[in-house]
Amino acid sequence: MFEQSIHHSASAFRRRSFNAILLMPIYRRCGRCGARILSGTTCPCMKDANRERYRIYDKAQRDAKSKQFYNSAAWLRERRHVIDDLDDGMDVYAYVVHGRIVPADTVHHIIPLRDDWKLRLSDHNLMSVSSASHAEIEALYKQSKQAAVAMLQKIVRTHRQALGTW
Repeated sequence: MFEQSIHHSASAFRRRSFNAILLMPIYRRCGRCGARILSGTTCPCMKDANRERYRIYDKAQRDAKSKQFYNSAAWLRERRHVIDDLDDGMDVYAYVVHGRIVPADTVHHIIPLRDDWKLRLSDHNLMSVSSASHAEIEALYKQSKQAAVAMLQKIVRTHRQALGTW
């Protein structure tokens, strides 16, 4: 009898401690400033650094026409529509290619603005991606742009047909 009560209390303790571990938040250190931040979030210092990096890119490299477009209400509305309504806030590329569910924070033009301005607000030319996937896609464009475009168009079509948003 005594052995059963010890065994029962020990297993109950393991169950409680395991459940407590599942509910604890996971933190990581920022690679830039060393601050302790919740895993899956961006440190404020990185947000500031990215904002500055984009400001410099806009000033030095982006043409005035595309800069004006990316700041327009029409683009912001379409961007929100693609991320929230068409792709459920998910990085489509990471999901289809790598089998990972990652939140999307960027909308990628499959055929770039400089190649076909008319497609800038076309749902079929836009896909939700994360920053990491966007960098991976841009690297694919450098290898073979035509192959990358064909692959991305197929990914978007297949994914949205499955979701019923095509």
